[in-house]
Amino acid sequence: YYIFRKERPRMELLRQRLRNFLFKEGVSQKFIAVETNINPSKLSKFKNHKDDLGICDRTSLDKFLTSKGY
Repeated sequence: YYIFRKERPRMELLRQRLRNFLFKEGVSQKFIAVETNINPSKLSKFKNHKDDLGICDRTSLDKFLTSKGY
């Protein structure tokens, strides 16, 4: 539980970075899902605050967004 509480702000920051990328670049969630190998449904739920991503998916999304400058 303690580790999860520590991870929460990082997940919120990652979620905001994802939303900013989608808004500013005009790409689809499907494109990001394919590029990061994340299930499109899971990515959508993450973006809409309905679910969190596992460590592997978070790492993949973080690397993708960092490579795009976000």
